[in-house]
Amino acid sequence: MSTQGGRESRAVVKILWMSDSPTAPSGFGNVTRSVCAGLAARGHTVDILGWQHHGAADAWQGCTVHPVARDGLGADALPGYLRRLRPDVLVTLADIWWLTWIDDPAIRDFRRMSGTPWVLYYPVDGDLGGRRLPASWVSVLKSVDLPVAMSRYGLEVAAANGVRSSYIPHGVDIEVFRPSGRPREKDAPFVVLSDARNQPRKMLPRTLETFRRFAAGKPDAVLHLHCDPDDPAATSPIYRYDIRADLDLLTRLQPRLRGKVRFTPGMSVECGLPLAGLAAIYKSSDVHLLSSWGEGFGLPTLQAAAAGVVPLAVEGTANSELVEGHGEAVRAASHLTDEFGVRRALIDIDDAVARLDRLYGDRELLAERSAAARRFAEGYAWHRVCDSWHELLTSSVPPLRRRAGIPDVVTSVLIDAASPASGRPRGGSDQVAGAVRHALGQLPDGARVSVSVAHSQAGRLTAGVLRDASRAGPPLTLPVTLPPVDPGVRHRVPGRVYAASAADVPVLRALARVFPGLSVWSDGALDLGTSEVTGRPVRVPPVEPDKRERMWATTTLAVDLAGAAACLPRDAIRHGVPLVRGGERDALSAVDAARTLLLDQSVAAAACAARPADHLVASGGV
Repeated sequence: MSTQGGRESRAVVKILWMSDSPTAPSGFGNVTRSVCAGLAARGHTVDILGWQHHGAADAWQGCTVHPVARDGLGADALPGYLRRLRPDVLVTLADIWWLTWIDDPAIRDFRRMSGTPWVLYYPVDGDLGGRRLPASWVSVLKSVDLPVAMSRYGLEVAAANGVRSSYIPHGVDIEVFRPSGRPREKDAPFVVLSDARNQPRKMLPRTLETFRRFAAGKPDAVLHLHCDPDDPAATSPIYRYDIRADLDLLTRLQPRLRGKVRFTPGMSVECGLPLAGLAAIYKSSDVHLLSSWGEGFGLPTLQAAAAGVVPLAVEGTANSELVEGHGEAVRAASHLTDEFGVRRALIDIDDAVARLDRLYGDRELLAERSAAARRFAEGYAWHRVCDSWHELLTSSVPPLRRRAGIPDVVTSVLIDAASPASGRPRGGSDQVAGAVRHALGQLPDGARVSVSVAHSQAGRLTAGVLRDASRAGPPLTLPVTLPPVDPGVRHRVPGRVYAASAADVPVLRALARVFPGLSVWSDGALDLGTSEVTGRPVRVPPVEPDKRERMWATTTLAVDLAGAAACLPRDAIRHGVPLVRGGERDALSAVDAARTLLLDQSVAAAACAARPADHLVASGGV
C-alpha cells in the first residue's frame, strides 16, 4: 500500500492461478474459490486455469476462469495462456511432484523472458523420517521462484531440507461454518462425521471399522460419511473398493449397525454440495473423524473446528497443528512407506475408539472442546488468509520479476568482427559462438555481440520424480500390497487370492463384492457362480503346474475352510501369504477375517510372520 498525492493506491498484480476450478467440489477447489475471489476483491487481476473447466472462458466473481485442453493438468494449455495473458506471476496450487513440466525449457525460458515467476502453494503430507523429503521433491522446491507452504509442518520440513519457504495456511468461512447455537436435544443422536473423499489416502475402511467398534452398545451413535460411494478413484488400479458392499458386510456381521451409517444424499465428485448445505451437515455433528494416513493441511478438520465440531485425526503431519488444544491427536498403530518411501500412518483404531468413548461419555468435556475449537478456527478466517496473499504478492512479485530473467547457470560468449565464421567448433561456448556467428553473418568492423546462454535439461525434474518413485517400491493399494519374499518378484498382485476348494466359494463371492478387482486362482477348477457385475458365469481353471510357484509368489491371501490342502500352511508360510483356515470358523467369520487381511496391511504383515501353529487370523475386524 502506498500514498501518492494524498490518495491511497495499491499495487495491482496480474495473477494466473492454476489448480482445481473454483466450482470444483474439492479441497483445492475450495481454496481456489476463496483466495482468488478475495484477491480480485482487493483489486488484483486474476485469471484462473481451472483443471475441471472446459469450453469457453467464463467470468466468475471478478476473475476469469479459462479451460484446460487435452491434458487435465494444463500442460498443453499453459504456454498459450502465459503468452496471451502475460501475467506478473504464475501461482500453482498442487502437490510438489505434480507439475514438474513447468520447469521444462520451453515454459521455463518463456517465463524468464517475460519475467513471470512461479509460486508453488504446496502441501507436504509425510516425510521419509527425520523430516527428510525425497530428493526430487527438494529439487522441485528449489526450482520454484517462491515456494509457499500451506502448513507449519510443510514449512518446517522444507527448511530441514534446505528450502526457504513462505507460509500461508488455508482458511475457513467462519460465517458459514459456525456452531448451530441451539442447545443439544436430550434424545439427539451422537453424530460422528467424516468428510473425506473415497480414495486411498483417506482410509475410509478404517473409519468404518472404528465406528463399528465404537457403536457397539450405543443405540444413539451415527456415522455420517460425506463422500461419493461411486467415486471414480474407487475403481482405480491401486484402489478397488466398494464401500456400500463393505457396509452391507459389516451390517451382516453386526446387525445393530443397520441404519447407523448414512451417506450424504446426492453427493458426487462431479457436483458436490453448496457450501451452506455442507456446513449444515457439520453443524448437526458432534465430532469429526479423519482416518487418512497424512494431511498436507486437512481442510475438513478446520471446517469442523469452525462449526464447533471436535476434530480427531492421526497424530503427525499437518494434523497436529489443527487439533492441538481443542481436538484429539490419535496415535498411529504403524507406519507404511509409499512409492516414494514416504512414511504413511495407519490410525490406531483402539485409540480412536477410546477417544470417541471419552467424548461420548463426558458431554461437558465435549462442550468445552467445541468452544475451544471455534476460538481456534477464528484465527483462520478467509479474510485473514487473503490479506496474507495480498501482502505476499505485492511485496514479493516485483523483485521476483526483476530476478526471473537471470538463469541459474550462464555461459557468457563474446563475439566480435574478428571471430572465426567457420572452423570446427570445440563444443561448449565455442559451439555457441560459432552458431551465433554463422546466423548473424558478417559483422561490421568493431561490432560486438554478447550472448548469455542458460543451461537447462528437458524433463530433469520429471525424471527425478520417476527415479525416486521407482527406487522406493510399489504404491500403497487396497486390497493391500504386501512386500514380496520370493527372489525375482518385485511386486505382489493386490487382491490375488488362493482358494483351496469349492468350500471357499461363499467367502470368495462375499470378498468380490467388497473388492471388485479380486483375482482368484486354485489348484483345481472352481465355479464361482454368476458375476454380480457382468451377469456372466465365473469359472476358475486349475493353475498349470509350471506357473504355480509364480502364482504363490505374487499372492496376497489364501483361504481353506475345509482343510482341503494339507500342504497349504507350509506353502503360505514359505511365500509369506496370510492364511484363513476353517476349524470352528463359519463362512461369515471367515469373510470377516479375510476382509481384515485385505484391508489392513499391518495385520496382514504380522500374519505373514506368524509361526506355523499361529498362522490362523482370528476373526473380528481390522
